[in-house]
Amino acid sequence: MNQFFSFCSLGLLLGAAASCQRTPPTATGPGLALAGTWRLSDYQCHCPPGHPVPDEVLTFDANQHFRLLRDKKLAAEGTYSTGKGISCGGGTPEPIITLTPTAADIYAPHGAYTLEGSTLIIDQCSAADGPKYTYIRQ
Repeated sequence: MNQFFSFCSLGLLLGAAASCQRTPPTATGPGLALAGTWRLSDYQCHCPPGHPVPDEVLTFDANQHFRLLRDKKLAAEGTYSTGKGISCGGGTPEPIITLTPTAADIYAPHGAYTLEGSTLIIDQCSAADGPKYTYIRQ
């Protein structure tokens, strides 16, 4: 009887561990999972208390192009790519997104990303210089 409970406990533990694994972003073609319009909903940074979330909208198309609007004005546009890489000092490759603006010296978010349902998170790994952006699909 004790072995039965041990076996059941092991099964539950393995099932719980499997359900905790993060599923990487998937799509049926390049850019399809990201395609759409995303509004910035949270901004984790080393900012003064009460710092408001910037008015930022990020749009991706299925052809690997992006547009970034800040305060309803074009702040950056260009191409984007996704792949796997090492981020945040980790040793395991994870999904990475790189936004490459067409104009030089223009900033656009980039880094490790997760896409779960209608939430896109781009984590640049440093609250001071590279905040963590959370976008909601519009």
